Formats: sequence, C-alpha cells, structure tokens
Amino acid sequence: MTARARAVSRADVAKLAGVSPTAVSLVLNGRGDELRLSKEIQERIRDAAEKLRYVPNSAARAMVGRRHLTVGVVTRHPPSKLRLPIFEDVMVGVVEGATQRQHTVKFLPPVVEPGSYDVFGVLRDAQVDGILVHNLDWLARQLADWRTPVVYVGLGEESRELPLDQVGAVTTDECGGMREAAKHLIDSGHTSVVMVAGATPEGEPLPRLRAFSEEFTSRGLEAPRHIDPGEWTWTPEDGYRATKEALERWPDVTALHAGNDWMAVGAMHALQESGRRIPDDVALVGFGDFPICAYLTPPLTSVRWPLHEHGVRAVSMLVAQINGSDDGVGDVVLPTELVIRESSGGASHPQE
Repeated sequence: MTARARAVSRADVAKLAGVSPTAVSLVLNGRGDELRLSKEIQERIRDAAEKLRYVPNSAARAMVGRRHLTVGVVTRHPPSKLRLPIFEDVMVGVVEGATQRQHTVKFLPPVVEPGSYDVFGVLRDAQVDGILVHNLDWLARQLADWRTPVVYVGLGEESRELPLDQVGAVTTDECGGMREAAKHLIDSGHTSVVMVAGATPEGEPLPRLRAFSEEFTSRGLEAPRHIDPGEWTWTPEDGYRATKEALERWPDVTALHAGNDWMAVGAMHALQESGRRIPDDVALVGFGDFPICAYLTPPLTSVRWPLHEHGVRAVSMLVAQINGSDDGVGDVVLPTELVIRESSGGASHPQE
C-alpha cells in the first residue's frame, strides 16, 4: 500500500504564518483575542491554514488520555430528503458503530452541489478527526488531497475514481442483486418487463438497472422497457404514477421492477386498481428489502440492500484510518441478496 501523505500540522501553519503553534490553536478556535493578537496576524493565520488545507482534529488530545474521537458526516442529499432510507438507514449504522466505540458523530451541512458553502471552512471549525462522505466522490478526492482521514459511503461506480490507497470506500454490489432479480424473472418465464426506476442526470438508467437489463439481452430476450419517474422519486405516489403510465404504454407487461420498495407500494396499488393480480398477471420486484416488504399483500420480493451495515463498516474503516492501519483504506463491497416472496410467484419469506 502506498504510504499516506503526512497530515498538515499546527506547526506547519505556525511556520508559514510566522507565529507560535499556540497562536494558531487559539485563533482557529476563535480565541485569538486572548493573546491580544492583531486582526492582521489573526487573518494571516487563517490564510495560512486555508493555503495548507489544515483541518484541526482532536486525535492528538485522544492520544494523551481521551480516547473519544469525533466523526464528521456530510451528504449530498438536500434536507428534505434526509429521511429517505438511503441516508437514514446508513446513518443509524454510523451512529451505532460510533457509539460502540464511545465516539461522537457530528453532522455537517449537506453539500447539495459543489460550491454550496465553504466546505473547508466548516471542516476546519468543526474540528473532527475524520470525515464520512455520503455519495460525494468529488469531496472524498478533495479531502484526500487535504490529507484528511476520509471514507466514502455510497454508489460503487463512483468509488472507482477514488485514490483507494489514501481513502476508504464502503459500497454495495447493487448490480449483483439486480442480476439475480432478472434471472429469477427470466426463469419464471417473463419476457415483457418494465423498470419503473430512476436515471442518471444524463437520462440513462442507473448502473444497477443496466445490469438488470443486460441479463435479459445476454439471453437473447428483449430489454426491459424503462420509465424514469424523475429525480428523488422515493414515494408510493411516485411508484403509483409511473406504474399507471407504464400500464397505459405497455398493457402486455407481465413483470415490473420498482426502483425501491416505497415506489413498489405505489406500483402494487396501481396494478391492483387496474384489475391485475399480483403475481398471477404481473410479477413485482422491489429494491431495498425494507421491513415493510414482508407485511404487504402479497409480500414483496426485493433485493436486500445492506444500508445499516454500510454505516457500521464505514465507521470501522475511518477509525482504522485515523489510527494509521491499512484496514482504513481500500474498497469494501458489501453483497446484496434477492429475497423471494409471493409478489414474484415465490413462497412467502419470513422477515428476519
């Protein structure tokens, strides 16, 4: 493994600014007036810190008797979407993983897009020991350049561009689970299939949907048709609306994949409202395997997405990275699993 570059220290900032390390510490903690430092000197210290990309942390204090670290978390999801499982379930795992080690979790403002706010300034003032970045690959790369301990949590295809000799990444094999879903439907005789699920900003199906589709075409079957309900479509209303459109456009559909389980709830309602029986007329497969799946009528077949473990493993990697262990860098890919229930013609699968 390539050695991680030495982190910028308080002494480095002090040398560049021409002051003492104590002055640096006080100024960056908002206590510069205690030394009666001039505004010009305080500004020089801040400029030096920004030029060197210095992010203070409490690891040094932990090494001299306080073993509690502070884990920073930042996501790209806007505040209105933070209750979605893609964030909430991961963060429950993060908090549990940190709590087990008696560490603190500090949530930073979402970075909805580059330039949303002064990320460096916020990180500097937050004084965290390391950062978990959720679906922000560009920020993970930038933090690696700043020599800040960082673990990326999110989509596997984005992690491929990360310097994995310097950062950690925890992703899931979403494509593998979707291939299993496609095989299940093909083996059940379905050839007229529709995907009601999101797309990339360029309008292309998400990578896991492409994997699902390729399983059909690789066997000489027609590729599933696709309806993109729009960005941030995670509600039953989104699934209901998109499924209604799919049934109008392709009334011969025999199987439908909903991009997530909450959309599948709406899809189920639209199918039943149209007089179609599930799975006799149309098989239905979701994604996520959230707890509600086992209690729907019929119980929903879904790809299990280990979001909670995502968060737990990310904290473990970040702590290892802070402590200088090789276990803190590289890529960890968590497996997904197709859980077959009655909505696709399988036997009822008890909730674990």
